[in-house]
Amino acid sequence: MLNVNNVSLEKGSKEILKDINLILSPTDKVGLVGVNGAGKTTLLKLIAGIEEPDYGDIQVKGSMSYIAQETHNQMEIAKHPNLTIGEYIIIQKGVDAEEWEIMKLLNNLKMGGKDCDSKLSELSGGQKIKVELIRILLEESDLLILDEPTNFLDIPSAEWLMSYLITYPKAVLVVSHDLRLMNKGITKIWYLNEREQNVEVYRGNYEQFLKVKEERDEFLFKQLISEERKAKKMFELAQNLSGRKSVKEKRRAARRFEQARELKENVKELEMKTRKGKRMRVSIPIPEQSNKFVLGVEHISKEYVEDVPVLKDVSFEVERYERVAIIGRNGVGKTTLLKILAGRLEASSGSYAWGFNTDVGYYSQENEDLDYSETVWENVRKLDWGSLDKRKFLGRFLLTGDMVNQKVRTLSGGEKTRLALAKLFAVGHNVLLLDEPTTYLDPGSQEILLGALQEYKGTILLVSHEPNFVKELGIDKVLLMPEEYFGYYKEEYIDRVGIV
Repeated sequence: MLNVNNVSLEKGSKEILKDINLILSPTDKVGLVGVNGAGKTTLLKLIAGIEEPDYGDIQVKGSMSYIAQETHNQMEIAKHPNLTIGEYIIIQKGVDAEEWEIMKLLNNLKMGGKDCDSKLSELSGGQKIKVELIRILLEESDLLILDEPTNFLDIPSAEWLMSYLITYPKAVLVVSHDLRLMNKGITKIWYLNEREQNVEVYRGNYEQFLKVKEERDEFLFKQLISEERKAKKMFELAQNLSGRKSVKEKRRAARRFEQARELKENVKELEMKTRKGKRMRVSIPIPEQSNKFVLGVEHISKEYVEDVPVLKDVSFEVERYERVAIIGRNGVGKTTLLKILAGRLEASSGSYAWGFNTDVGYYSQENEDLDYSETVWENVRKLDWGSLDKRKFLGRFLLTGDMVNQKVRTLSGGEKTRLALAKLFAVGHNVLLLDEPTTYLDPGSQEILLGALQEYKGTILLVSHEPNFVKELGIDKVLLMPEEYFGYYKEEYIDRVGIV
């Protein structure tokens, strides 16, 4: 089905992929994993024919469909504001499908209230992703390539997609940080090792991969300790022999020195294999304290289309240091509410007021505050970060070296997320509006972000589809959507995070 032969790729002076050799069979279900920035999206683009390798070649037999990581940002809806879901799939994308087939998948992906005549411009980010998933599934290609397909999806939609991919009769290659998806139905894991720029192949699902990799890393570490001891003993023996007068012993010493040198080279190689990849070091500067009263919202409603309310009558109050989770399925207005509170969107009716000395920062799930045409450095150069060293602070988010000169549009989804978070945290806001901040982050980076937010000395309003992230953050109050109920947090509400 797919053959990747000796593929290598460099970007600037950085080697991204090195001598990649992979085979994918017609019914394989492969999960591609690795830390943010390792090159997963780049490898998928090479396989999909969107980019060309510097060396090697890629052969694909049969038809292929590809869904990009930020596909909803590439739909060019602004050029066609009245384009409907049906027109987009059947006419613009040329998919041979009937409207009833589209409707069936809309229902399976929990797009209640939407049909083929619904306009794309009225959809949320998660709903646009679902439309692209419907498009790629209806193409029924021999190879499906999906880059983070569950981002922005609620749990029932992610679970349905997972079940669909398990039973899909052809090949699937997927990148996902969603362990629910990776642990079911995956037959093989491709681990992109960022230290060696190569891909290691493991049979089984993600959970089995983690277990085998942990055992392998433990074995390598023990081997490293053993080789270090051997090298030390060999060097000491060589030194003793070299101090003796006989020619025979000096020859033996020379051989021992050579053996010690070879052992040291082996130690260096093992050190490379056991060395952990770089991780984010996120710390949020302590902000100036706000007044006890932080936010008052009174009877806010919002309609994009007349008589079709997205928000009906939202009222609540937030006090200093509170953590508020906004919980509900895709399309109920969570992002709309945060955009109104951030001053990016006007309410149809109602009002809100920020308390004295509040400094509000907003993280958009679609990274609206990043200029994709500029470099990383150009995005932060003119910002006032006080006494913070911009380059060092970016380095904490793994944006280092030549990366600061890359155009933002060339960054991976995880790298864009890290840049947006760096811009947000550096300013010292005492209120954070966070709309899906874990999107595109690998599990390790999500844990680090969680730790930073747990230590944050300010107020948080959070939208997230990650139950564990919401649970561990220490939520005080919740706004449940679409019923627009506001009250104190209860453990039972976690079951609703990301669920219809």
